[in-house]
Amino acid sequence: MSILAGRNYGSRTFFYIAGNEDFGLDGEKFSEWAKANVPKFVLIQDYSFSGNQVELDQLKQRWDNVGRENRHELSVEDQTILIVLDLAQINVDDFVEKGTTADGRTIRQFDKRSASAYLTKQFQRLWTQKKVKFDIDVDGPTLNIFAEDEVVGFPVRLYRRSTGFRWYVSFAWKFTHASGGDFKNCILLLEEPGVHLHYSGQRDLLRVFEDLSSKNTILYTTHLASMVDQANPERVRIVESRNNHVAINHGVVSSQAAPMAVIEASLGLTSDLSGMLGNRKVLIVEGGTDALILNKLSGILSRGGKTGLSDQIYLWPAATSTKAPMYAAFAIGQRWDAGVLLDTDESGQVARQKINEMNLKELSAAEGYEFRVLMLAETSGVKKTDVAIEDLFPDDFFLGCVNRAYGIAIRPEELPVDGSTLISKRVEVILKERHGRSLDKKKVLAEMLKVFDSWKNIADLPKGTIIPAEKLFKAINAAFKIAEPEA
Repeated sequence: MSILAGRNYGSRTFFYIAGNEDFGLDGEKFSEWAKANVPKFVLIQDYSFSGNQVELDQLKQRWDNVGRENRHELSVEDQTILIVLDLAQINVDDFVEKGTTADGRTIRQFDKRSASAYLTKQFQRLWTQKKVKFDIDVDGPTLNIFAEDEVVGFPVRLYRRSTGFRWYVSFAWKFTHASGGDFKNCILLLEEPGVHLHYSGQRDLLRVFEDLSSKNTILYTTHLASMVDQANPERVRIVESRNNHVAINHGVVSSQAAPMAVIEASLGLTSDLSGMLGNRKVLIVEGGTDALILNKLSGILSRGGKTGLSDQIYLWPAATSTKAPMYAAFAIGQRWDAGVLLDTDESGQVARQKINEMNLKELSAAEGYEFRVLMLAETSGVKKTDVAIEDLFPDDFFLGCVNRAYGIAIRPEELPVDGSTLISKRVEVILKERHGRSLDKKKVLAEMLKVFDSWKNIADLPKGTIIPAEKLFKAINAAFKIAEPEA
């Protein structure tokens, strides 16, 4: 038995049921159930929308010529305009007819205001960058669409807006139209979305997809590195051509150069850097701050006769802990001699779980390959429930950097004892409650760097830093099977 239902812009809507007679089912009742329960497939291939003015009487004539039942035979531009009119609950025939009389034109003004408000509301559900108001203006048979940014404060004809903005308008309205305004249970299929958007627009589009994914299944193809969702590598599938057949790879590794160029670019890898990392022992850390702090501590400890990070190990910063699994998946797929160091906090635990759920350990063990997942609390011995890289230092050191960065004077005894044991989280509570500010770690790091520059030998390190730092480096070296140097 097969059940298919869908809508493809540029083609017909279809619904097909076959094979139900083999199960002795009542065909009519079965069809009613299927139509109510089969998810809607929405395929959007062409996003073009010029936003140019439209002569409604000419649009009506073109539609009449192909036949009202053959709407799919119209140009993509005409189809898009009809979608906009459908959303706005504007009947082309009715609008053209009303334009022939004075009373009709007055009534039409009220209709277009209602339509403009609805289009604005539906667009705002999928566009969160800034508030935009749409206005449908009709003068005689001529229809224009205006878009007004709240910040700018005056309307601009849609065709004068950027290609990226018009792409987003086309996507938002087509998807709204196809789902009947109710996105729930829609399976959205997109071909190369975001190609006309700038980088920040593409990242915003990924956030829109993430929001929609709570109620929808979304499948999209892309050749854009910025449209690869680093936080969810388990969702990535690479399409290859093998022996004149299509093959699907589950994961972020391919034997072919073209898809790997996209993955490497998304991770900030050039071909020469990728080659270098492939010949080193690589430890993925959560970000650049982690790498900077670890390198500084390692250098000071090594010069002081203590154990530092082996010079055989290269620190590879991921953008955040949420993106660390993407880096891990790539390293494992390439069979790099690698591991990852994660904070012992909620986001670090989520990252570890995601790595495990991707079956990376099983994948690596199949060939006797080992990928290490190290947690900061376990490897450093810091006695806190939650541990981040700054917790290698005593609390008063980090607090002092915060006070200098913000020109304030928070005392250690004022820090909350409930909730997270992370020093950064505890400090942020006071910052918000007393000063109405969020913690900007970049500002704090700037103060840290000033202090780092003053450290020349092991005696300069804050009290209590040496033991957890050295224990951490010993654990990392041991995980990579690097022997301790002889005394």
